[in-house]
Amino acid sequence: MLDLLLTRDHDLSISEWGDISLTNNKRQAIKIRLLWFFQEWRFAPDKGIPYFEEVFIKNPNILRVRRIIRDEVMSVEGVQDIKNIQINININTRVAQFVFDAVIDDEAFREEVSITWGNMD
Repeated sequence: MLDLLLTRDHDLSISEWGDISLTNNKRQAIKIRLLWFFQEWRFAPDKGIPYFEEVFIKNPNILRVRRIIRDEVMSVEGVQDIKNIQINININTRVAQFVFDAVIDDEAFREEVSITWGNMD
């Protein structure tokens, strides 16, 4: 699936001439899926990770969170497997970190995605 090319900090990549580029980068597709909060996008409110409902809560069910993350990554076209999912949720700093090994088109790689929930005040 084609998408707009993003920078490392998830901003739109714009060339020095002001052009944008398309990409079929599956690693980027995984990051986009994991950065997508449930009901965030009005055109697909049933999509996204239920961070407020399942992750950033008191005593989250880590097994359930692991399953949610695994299912979301596996839903990206071309992902063959995901293993060794490490989850670190810090309720005080409102940061969830996911580290995992994935296989895409027979190529293995390690990915790390951090989700920060802004100020609740």
